[in-house]
Amino acid sequence: MTYFRAPTSFLPPLSILSTHTTASMQDALQELKDLYFPAAALPPKRTGSKNAVPALKQDIYDTVHVPRPKRTGRLNHSDGVPDSGYASEEDEAELEGDFESEAEGLDLDVLRSDELERNFTINWLTGLIKRSDIWMHAVDSAAEQEEHVRLSVIEEASKLLACFAGGDEQQEDALTRQFMFPFGAGGKPIMVELNDAPLTSTDHTSVGLQSWASAIIFAERICANPVRYIGIPQGATPLRVLELGAGTGLLSIATARLLDRMGVDATIMATDYHSAVLVNLLQNVKTNNVSVQIESLDWSRPPPLEPYDVILGADVVYHPDHAKWIKNCVEKTLKKGGVFWLIIAMRSSGRHEGLWETVDDVFPDGECGFSRNEGCGGEMKLAVLQKEDVGRREGIGRADEVGYRLFEIRWLPCRYCC
Repeated sequence: MTYFRAPTSFLPPLSILSTHTTASMQDALQELKDLYFPAAALPPKRTGSKNAVPALKQDIYDTVHVPRPKRTGRLNHSDGVPDSGYASEEDEAELEGDFESEAEGLDLDVLRSDELERNFTINWLTGLIKRSDIWMHAVDSAAEQEEHVRLSVIEEASKLLACFAGGDEQQEDALTRQFMFPFGAGGKPIMVELNDAPLTSTDHTSVGLQSWASAIIFAERICANPVRYIGIPQGATPLRVLELGAGTGLLSIATARLLDRMGVDATIMATDYHSAVLVNLLQNVKTNNVSVQIESLDWSRPPPLEPYDVILGADVVYHPDHAKWIKNCVEKTLKKGGVFWLIIAMRSSGRHEGLWETVDDVFPDGECGFSRNEGCGGEMKLAVLQKEDVGRREGIGRADEVGYRLFEIRWLPCRYCC
């Protein structure tokens, strides 16, 4: 039986290109051919290893097909230098292929249609061709035959890249997704319609163009129990809600619909970093006809903002530094009596594996009962009041997401958290 692996699991990292053998690069190109272009006259398909990364798999509640240009983006992170929002550095880390997983025998159609994998492959081929001189010069000058073989490998990579480029002329369906969340105890459901826009070719980091499972799960919880997660303001002061890394705006839009239904006066601000995401976010806000403000926000350098009662974040940690930046941002924007809700996908493989643990590293446990540090003065600090692990939902989320962790973070006296 033939097994197929995701390109992110087997393509050799280009940051150490000079160390890769000719045979390993030939094998990688052959596996790409077998996966994406099986119609060509190629040798028999290879049997992949058991370390294959699951492809993106989601069920859409009600889907309206809209012709759009083919997606050309890639969600990608490493331990390199991060940038703000969802992405990390575009150069070396962008082209690494060091994912590992225990999945085996992926569905071929699902894997081929996974745009994240497809565009990782395109980026990898492009990087290989750009850096081919490094690989060519790594050959012993006396090994003339080996040099010719490597040249043929580069030529083969160019042909393969041209095949992908030819396919980009085809049209792909974008998705308008309609969500229906139960409201309270049997009330009329909260409806949200979102456009999952094609990823852009100029900004592969704009993964906020897609709606992720963590946001769907948390939006459902908010709508089912708004008092628990949003609260009801006391007095005439409007409730202030901020969403970090809003992406398609699911949490902000659902919250706006919810509070409007409840007759709660609120100011809701949805923020993100990438321009393409902000454009799509604005369109989604207009489509749903809700009162949500939109702003660009750099977590690493947040501007002075009026404090918020509630801050929301869904699946916004994709680099070890992101949790630190988010804490810095929340410290400057959360009211002393406010709450920061953060839900993170727990991924079992790849370079995002275990990143939910960085939240624990940055935000102390508010229930740990540690004594106050000498000289700290007993000031208030942000700490995790409680956290809950939420299981996977059939039909939503990537297969490498084993579950989700929901954090309730508040200002607590220092004696509880230091």
